[in-house]
Amino acid sequence: MSSEEEHQIRVIVLNENASQTAGLNCLKKSWHVKFVLAPSLVGKTVRLFTDCPLQKGSPFKRHEYSELKWVTPSKFKYDNSDRYVTFECLLPGTFHYYYTTNNSNEFLNTGANTGYLLVEPQLKFDDGEELPIDCIQCLTQLSKSLGNFEDWEGRLEISKHTGYNMIHFTPIQKLYHVSNSSYSITDHHKLNPLFGEGVTFDHIKQLVDKMSKEWKILSITDLVYNHAANDCEILKNHPDSAYNLINSPHLKPAFLLDSILMQFTKDAEQGLLEKEYGIPAKIEEHHLDVIQHYLAEIVIPKYRLHEFYMCDVKQILKEFRAQIKNLSRDESSNIDESGLKLIHNNYRRLESTVDMELAIKLYYHQSIEDACQALEDRLIYLNHLKMDEIENDLKRAISCCIDSSRYHFFESHGPRYPQISIRTPFVGNNFAYPNDEFRHPDDIEKILDTNNEDYLKYCMAHNGWVMNTNPLKNFAEDVLGPNVYLRRELIQWSDIVKLRFGDKYEDSPALWDYMKEYTRLIATTFHGARLDNCHSTPIHVAQYFMDYARKINPNFYVVGELFTGDENIDTIFVNQLGINSLVRESLNAWDGFEFGRLISRYGGDVLGTFSQSSSRFLRPTVPHAFFYDQTHDNPCPIERRSLEDVLPRSALVTMTCCAIGSNRGYDELVPHHIDVVHERRFYSKWKEPTGLIEARLILNRLHTYLCKENYSQILVDLLSSSVVVITRHNPQTHTSILLIAHTAFKPQNEHERIKSLNIQGHIDEILFEMNISTKHQDIVKNFQRNSSYINGLDNVDVTIREHVPVDQSSYIQIRLPANDQKLKHIEFNQDKFVPGTVIAFKISLLPNIKEAIVQLNNCQQEFTSSKSKFQLIVKSLSLIDLNRVLYRCSPEEIADENDFDVYGIPEHGKLNYCGLQGLMSELDKIKMKNDLKHPLCQNVKEGNWLIDYVANRLLADKSTEQLGQWYKHYFSYLIEIPHYLQPSYFDLIIRGSYTCLVKHAYEVMGTEFILQSSQFVKQLAMGSVQLCGHVKNARLPLLSPNLNDPKPDTIVDEHTHVKYSQSCPTLAAGLPNFSAGIWRNWGRDTFIAMRGLMLITGRYIQAKYLILGYGGCLRHALIPNLLGDVGIARYNARDAVWWWLHSISEYTRMVPNGTDILQDQIARLYPTDDSPMQLASGAYDQPLYEVIQEVLMKHVSKLKFRERNAGYQIDRVMTDNGFNNEIGIDLNTGFVYGGNVNNCGTWMDKMGSSEKAGNIGHPGSPRDGSAVELIGLCRSVLKWLLEMNKQGVYPYNSVDKIITFHEWIEKIDLNFEKYFWIGENDNSSPFINRHSIYKDTVNSTLKWSDYQFRPNFLVAAVVAPEMFNSTHIWQALTQVELILLGKYGIKTLDPSDLNYVGIYDNNDEGYDFKRAHGFNYHNGPEWVWLMGYYLRAKLYWAKVLDKDQKHQHILSQTIEHIQQILTNHQQFINANDWKGLTELTSENGEFCKNSCPVQAWSMSTLLETMYDLKTL
Repeated sequence: MSSEEEHQIRVIVLNENASQTAGLNCLKKSWHVKFVLAPSLVGKTVRLFTDCPLQKGSPFKRHEYSELKWVTPSKFKYDNSDRYVTFECLLPGTFHYYYTTNNSNEFLNTGANTGYLLVEPQLKFDDGEELPIDCIQCLTQLSKSLGNFEDWEGRLEISKHTGYNMIHFTPIQKLYHVSNSSYSITDHHKLNPLFGEGVTFDHIKQLVDKMSKEWKILSITDLVYNHAANDCEILKNHPDSAYNLINSPHLKPAFLLDSILMQFTKDAEQGLLEKEYGIPAKIEEHHLDVIQHYLAEIVIPKYRLHEFYMCDVKQILKEFRAQIKNLSRDESSNIDESGLKLIHNNYRRLESTVDMELAIKLYYHQSIEDACQALEDRLIYLNHLKMDEIENDLKRAISCCIDSSRYHFFESHGPRYPQISIRTPFVGNNFAYPNDEFRHPDDIEKILDTNNEDYLKYCMAHNGWVMNTNPLKNFAEDVLGPNVYLRRELIQWSDIVKLRFGDKYEDSPALWDYMKEYTRLIATTFHGARLDNCHSTPIHVAQYFMDYARKINPNFYVVGELFTGDENIDTIFVNQLGINSLVRESLNAWDGFEFGRLISRYGGDVLGTFSQSSSRFLRPTVPHAFFYDQTHDNPCPIERRSLEDVLPRSALVTMTCCAIGSNRGYDELVPHHIDVVHERRFYSKWKEPTGLIEARLILNRLHTYLCKENYSQILVDLLSSSVVVITRHNPQTHTSILLIAHTAFKPQNEHERIKSLNIQGHIDEILFEMNISTKHQDIVKNFQRNSSYINGLDNVDVTIREHVPVDQSSYIQIRLPANDQKLKHIEFNQDKFVPGTVIAFKISLLPNIKEAIVQLNNCQQEFTSSKSKFQLIVKSLSLIDLNRVLYRCSPEEIADENDFDVYGIPEHGKLNYCGLQGLMSELDKIKMKNDLKHPLCQNVKEGNWLIDYVANRLLADKSTEQLGQWYKHYFSYLIEIPHYLQPSYFDLIIRGSYTCLVKHAYEVMGTEFILQSSQFVKQLAMGSVQLCGHVKNARLPLLSPNLNDPKPDTIVDEHTHVKYSQSCPTLAAGLPNFSAGIWRNWGRDTFIAMRGLMLITGRYIQAKYLILGYGGCLRHALIPNLLGDVGIARYNARDAVWWWLHSISEYTRMVPNGTDILQDQIARLYPTDDSPMQLASGAYDQPLYEVIQEVLMKHVSKLKFRERNAGYQIDRVMTDNGFNNEIGIDLNTGFVYGGNVNNCGTWMDKMGSSEKAGNIGHPGSPRDGSAVELIGLCRSVLKWLLEMNKQGVYPYNSVDKIITFHEWIEKIDLNFEKYFWIGENDNSSPFINRHSIYKDTVNSTLKWSDYQFRPNFLVAAVVAPEMFNSTHIWQALTQVELILLGKYGIKTLDPSDLNYVGIYDNNDEGYDFKRAHGFNYHNGPEWVWLMGYYLRAKLYWAKVLDKDQKHQHILSQTIEHIQQILTNHQQFINANDWKGLTELTSENGEFCKNSCPVQAWSMSTLLETMYDLKTL
């Protein structure tokens, strides 16, 4: 085994309540399985169990489970979303796993939270050479046709000379002497006497070993568990091993019907029905109507079969009356009468019963007479129901009989029986009769009446096939559903009896022991087995014996004959039995297109499949196919199709990327079906090649070569309806084998025109040309069977030419187009490339393409070598550069004025990002689904537009120019290679570089928290790179030139070389809506997101620039709400400045030497509120601490101002009073306040704009007065400033002499609960709608709005917890959980509030005041950033309460609650092409089309939550 195989890892994702059994988890021995959790399970206690052996040398014991231990890569205890389990596949077989989420170890067989691992066996020849299962070329041989064992070698030798590496022997056991059917086994422990006296399983074993050693041929045989011959030894001694009339009394009526039908055959054969009823022995098709009438109206009714299912009404009433006579009457019953049903017990006439106890409860609440009458009515009704049911069953039975008879006697593809007789009956018998004697139905009826057990126990149900039945149900035991034996729906095999194992060993111990020994004999003799009739074999039975076989021979290979008609059911069988391959039949294809579809379906990757790493997600597959050109059960294709069909059919099957097989006689051109039942001749011994033997040898060698040389990719095409092209491609060497076959599904009078074929590459050689034909028109019709051995057609010409020079082909010509030297046109000689012709080429790459492929493969080393050119380029990139390389949405890119925008893919649409993430979001989906028809792949193949875009966009910027050159270099090789390979190599370049660039981003952030956390944390952290960058039309104002180091770099225009700006990135509020121009820079959004996206990610320098840049804009003690172009900044946000101050406090705590920022100089744009903007940077500098103090002073002093340029020019919808602003501090309470009823100065800033609905100029939520979160931010800032003052880095501890910081804090703490808490019994205001909550505001103009239940107090609960009573805050948090908590975000308003509207639509043009033009923006929709504060508040207060004995375990419960909620956000990011968290959702987490797909504060506050968890 190669080292590559030894390190293969397959990842399985566990999803909550999901079935893992829909596909197959196919693995190989020594591979490692890695289980990871889907986000839906991350927050739960998941326990994983498996019965797979985990230690070398440990035996497999089904249903003995070991619990697997999770490994958590993150260093931090509660950051365990990346936890995983891994173990090595030590044994072949099928292994079960299940997982629980309730801390239980109990397996609940519900179909969910469970799955299987299917590890394939390692097949080896005696010399140790391995035979991969895709390499198998198997020939089926009828064991009975091999004759005496001494002749076996001679008769099997053809397998060696035709290149097969496996032989499938039909059962080698003693067969039923009557039918001689290969599958009617009389004794499973004894060999067929035909093999000669004294031949034992040891002799067979010796031959099997010899063939393995000398011929390189492995051997398998059938295992037949489901049935046995009528005279099988086990049935003689243990008749309970069958479904007889003692253990399965429900079959009695069906047995009586069977005897009626067999008597009909006897009567018709003897001529007893012709005179009176007009039914002769030699029937014609028009007699079927007469027979139907005779059966339905004359013979069957007189046996009253319905009585077996009915009750004796009088007898039951008698018993009922006797029982209730001595009972007291019950009260009126509410039990449903439909529960009283007939119970059939032993199926004797009129002996069905009912549940008497239930009958008494139902009816004895009245007088005895009335109760008896009610029961009588019910019994009569039930009898009538059953009579109707049986009547319909019998109609169905007669219909099935007529259909069967029509097939057997009259249809062209049937056996065309000459007349009705016991040997050729009207219908076959569904039961085996004692002594093979068909007794008259009158006799049978007497036997049933007397219950003659000695007779009945040997009346046994035959096995057979039931169309359209559920194979998971045992049709012989199905007493609740339709009785297939009574309805005659069984296509019976009259020489074999269906075996009855029961549910467990104890139900039929003799049979289980008998079959166990049978299994041992096969498992010790052969390399594997074919499970015959697998679909009708009870799963638990086959599973037990397959486990036993693998215990004897761990590498026991199992092939299933499984025809359920449903791939999902196939999967159930394969998973539970450990089936390695399923028999699949090429004869199911009716034309070339369907044949090609089957070939594609049964194996191989699609040509051009993206390269896969050794560690990858395990993609569930369909069952591995064992694809036959003809099975021993199939009709002969020469008979069914044509002589010319056989060669192209075999050639196409050869090209399939799976195990293949054929049937003995196919290669010898036997023109009839070699019947497993009736054939009594022997195979001929090997003499010399005939028929297709030489062709088959070439084809089998090709199949082996394709498998062993890893031609693992496949493409199927049609050049006409009958000409099929199969390409097998080696993804390492990029050589291809093309086989073109002209099929012959039916004789063709005229040939279709065959399209020419274009090939991009060098045709190394024509591997072979083959044709099959004959000059004898009626060769099949005139064929004569040899009486002693199985013979094939003579006078058939099979022409073969190998290694043909291209210019000497009989069938093709090569033409070189003048306009494209890379292409070759293959044109077909239409007169010679006729049905029955096959040609195969080997194609290699042209020299220049080979060199390009070498360079592209070397590209991978660029990603792994730390000293490669690519890695050196990457290390030079900053996070700002990475923003350009990886992300940037359309408005950002357009702002650069480099003539680039996001890339648009025809038939798909525009990508989300200009950078690599836009491509990766699509490439990941393509790779996961192997969707090579995706428009992106087509775009790459059709032209160089996309690769030019990737390179040229980066070349256009100085900071990414080198990286652009690197891409341009490798893309120059990409355009040289064939189009079908380009998407794969494009993915290799993009994916490899993207992975390195993202890893570099984590390293540049550099914080321990980011580097050692889970992927979820890293995804949130990448929000910093997504949203923070340079945008030309959205810059920060210039910082002071007197700034302490580090200073920002100066940006120079590349064309004019003029210095025009500083290299200060800005933080987009959201993508793409708030990413460029005046809409990018929002003061409030920037500083709400500051802690998470800038400080936790280690971006201290950029954070500093943002703080100082916005500080320079201070005016009226406020920073801008919307920075715009500075000169048009709006100062209408009362809260932004408090978030700015809070961010400064966090900066000083989190950044090394962070307090130094307080001394940094701020270049004031407005030295006074009324001064004009200072154009020269540094003209008026002021230390940051002075600016901070100014904010506090002006708030304490109270300030009223009117926005400059107030009116339509700055806000077209605001009323005049809305432009008037007020801020201040209530010195009585310490509460910050401001605003008026006509503006909205907090984050809930939606202004109505619909004239139609009348909400224009009305704020959606004014929140004037004292807003709860501003009070919390204010208190937090004051506490911090006191700390700074004590440390000597902030010179003030008061606002002039008006109030000290300490006094201010005391006032807030004294008044907060008093004014904001609404207790459980608080009835102080008529506006109270909820209790146990905190008010949203105090002293608002709209008094009722104070009492609205909104989530803004969550901010205060985190930043200023000292204000809160712990009992109250926990009650309020509980209310949030019960009322406001959404899937991803928090509702912005109580749903019981009259203003609540949960669905946000900014384009609503209706008349509803509350929702038109998105008026409800903050009145219901669920905002994601608030979820971060909810979770942080829960976590903080749970820690506080956990110290109290009364609140034990509250912290652990809260952590689990947080983790479960965060799983939704993980799922959201993973499923979202933007790879970020949205701004908001509509109610219940529903998608909102007007929401920004990525919002800064959403990403930030969730990252803060994870950071808080880390600190526990």
